[in-house]
Amino acid sequence: MDIAKEPGTEKRSGKAGRILSIIGTILLIGVVTGLIFVCIFAFYVKTCITPSLDLDLNDFTLNQSSIIYYKDSNGDYQKLTTVSSSENRIWVDGDQIPQHMKDALVAIEDKRFYTHKGVDWFRTAHAALNMFTGGSTFGGSTITQQLIKNLTQQDDITVQRKLLEIFQALDFEKKYDKEEILEWYLNAVYFGEGCYGVETAAQKYFGKDVWDLSLAESAAIVGITNKPTYYDPFYNQENNKERQETILREMYDQGYIDYDTYIAAVNEPLNFAHSPEDAGVQQIYSYYEEVVIDDVIRDLMKQNSLSYNAAEHMLKNGGYLIYSCFDPNVQYHVDNIYATTDNIPTTWGSNQQLQSAIVIMDPYTGEIKAL
Repeated sequence: MDIAKEPGTEKRSGKAGRILSIIGTILLIGVVTGLIFVCIFAFYVKTCITPSLDLDLNDFTLNQSSIIYYKDSNGDYQKLTTVSSSENRIWVDGDQIPQHMKDALVAIEDKRFYTHKGVDWFRTAHAALNMFTGGSTFGGSTITQQLIKNLTQQDDITVQRKLLEIFQALDFEKKYDKEEILEWYLNAVYFGEGCYGVETAAQKYFGKDVWDLSLAESAAIVGITNKPTYYDPFYNQENNKERQETILREMYDQGYIDYDTYIAAVNEPLNFAHSPEDAGVQQIYSYYEEVVIDDVIRDLMKQNSLSYNAAEHMLKNGGYLIYSCFDPNVQYHVDNIYATTDNIPTTWGSNQQLQSAIVIMDPYTGEIKAL
């Protein structure tokens, strides 16, 4: 039996087939494009991100100066100079820091600190959305990410830097627990008035050790880290008090303290004690010492994928022992030549003093003996 087809059926089926073909092609292009993007991103992570992930807290010792040595005529190494930091810091162990100070920090800076693995994806997604909608460029950094930024001094506002920070934070929390991160954060960050770390901040602002701080005092100090100048109580006690009450309210809302404790802390008078500052003395290095320091900083930059400032911080606080090729006898004769301009001639026909520099090198080893 022959069954007749309705008029236009073939035309409709052909049109539907073309539409399905177009949709399939679009989907295929989307899938292929997505795979290409994933491959490119994976290659980028492997080549640009992964080599910079290995952050070791042992490389960021915060309270030990480095020393440059030279070899004397007897072949024994002697100290040439000490490379120390100008930062005012006293290290305190985590068990010396009051729990209410740690709670205040977590409440105001990173309320999901104890549950995330280094990155708060909710805050990161919100920050990314703000960036694409014209809001703040970045944000959403966890305490772990903030610690990494403080240690490496990598604070340029770029997508590449933010991606690196995210991967570093994820890797960092595989090696260090939450208490270690809080300990390092509270010893590393800046609290205004030349104070690095909570112990020097406690002594500066309240004239007491950090373990003797009350909840109200701890919240006042934690509040300074957000904007050290704006919330510095010696500049503006009103700003500091407002920030302190915000932190205490967050602690109450998040269950760290009960209502009575919250009210008592808000009403507690803050007796700030401006301790006299020691007169700062800037260390002056010789030409030779400056070159050694700069060479070591650049080696640390290359070896650890750090900025210049971060490598300098590492050198000044990492307790390195640096063995130079300095020869004091050769340098003595060089210094005698340059002690007076009488030994430097003027240009012919005028009284203009010539500029001069000198490098003394061992021709057999390439070691620079004097500058």
